[in-house]
Amino acid sequence: MSTSNKSIPVSLPGPGSSRRIKNEKPQQGFRALWRLMRYLSSQRLMLLLILISLLLGTAGTLAGNYLLRPAINNYVLKKDIVGLGHIALVMIGIYIATGIFNMLQYRLTIKVAQKTISNLRNELFDRMQYLPLQFYDTHQHGDLMSRFTNDMDTVSDALNNSITQLLISSITLLGTLALMVYISPILSIIALIMIPLMLYLAKLIINKSKRFFAANQAALGNANGYVEEMISGQKVVKVFGHENAAIEQFEQLNQVLREKATKAQFYSGMMMPLMANMSTINYALTTIAGGILVITRGFDLGGLTAFLQYARQFGRPVNEISSQYNSLQAALAGAERIFAVIDTAPESETVDPQAMPAPVQGQVTLSHVNFGYVPEKQVLFDIDIDVKPGQKIAFVGETGAGKASRQLSICCLASTLCYPGIFC
Repeated sequence: MSTSNKSIPVSLPGPGSSRRIKNEKPQQGFRALWRLMRYLSSQRLMLLLILISLLLGTAGTLAGNYLLRPAINNYVLKKDIVGLGHIALVMIGIYIATGIFNMLQYRLTIKVAQKTISNLRNELFDRMQYLPLQFYDTHQHGDLMSRFTNDMDTVSDALNNSITQLLISSITLLGTLALMVYISPILSIIALIMIPLMLYLAKLIINKSKRFFAANQAALGNANGYVEEMISGQKVVKVFGHENAAIEQFEQLNQVLREKATKAQFYSGMMMPLMANMSTINYALTTIAGGILVITRGFDLGGLTAFLQYARQFGRPVNEISSQYNSLQAALAGAERIFAVIDTAPESETVDPQAMPAPVQGQVTLSHVNFGYVPEKQVLFDIDIDVKPGQKIAFVGETGAGKASRQLSICCLASTLCYPGIFC
């Protein structure tokens, strides 16, 4: 029978240590977003239809608001009821068409998003089938489930709503700005005075909260992982009287999650009310300036009404972008956690596919096994186990005691094993 006294290092953290995906590092949100866009690119035709519907819907909204100018100048002020009725019918037709295009865009977006999520979920599951045993031995099952559920759901929400809404808001912003300049360049300058300050504050908030969202998703995965371990091992917890220690450990994890979630939600949540208040102040200043132009320079009342509609509409996309920021940040943090698993190297094939197994007698022997996940942290010391045919044994111990390491040794460390009739 072959024996070995050599320690066997494996470059992974042991059970019971802080378990994270080995190559999981904070990434730039832009990289995660760009990678999601690559998944979407496989549906180019659907994306083209979404873009066309989006552009037509946005154009209809902008055109409908602009018709207020001729409606007031040419019909309301002149008390032309017939002409006002005609232009009102045109506006109604435009808004109905806009609603149809918006519904089409939303329906197509849902289809594209769900197909993308399905592909991403399949890829994640497929990769997990080929990860080595060490991966599952050194990572919490609950954290992996959190990537399948919580992280995948946040990405799905972003694809369904946030990304499309950001695109709509950006196009609306540009179109509104162009029409504002066309109606009154002077009022446009006044309306844009606070925009640089709003962008500067938004940048500060984004940079501050980005890292808190990544930490929040990681803390959520750790808490879910611990809950999964405790529920699946509840009988063992009861047998060893580990209830109070389990409660204390969960309270610590829950406290960390609460702190991270509070900071992430605080910084992201403050953006929308801040931008909304600044937009309201900007709108008030624009209204006062427009009234002065009407009185002193003969600026037409219809033009002022249309401009104020655009001024309020100009602030709305900014508010919508800020409101979707929370969801987008959480989605990018979740996407990074998903990609961290997908990017993990699969297990290499070490077994000769041509080798034919010999008859198995059912006896397994470990002789003088020393084992460590890393050279400086040995887990098993001179282990001897002899399991007779038909005999059942159980490994019992606290987290980190080496239960999974013994099983891993049986599966992988053939140089220290004896299978009578196969090798010895």
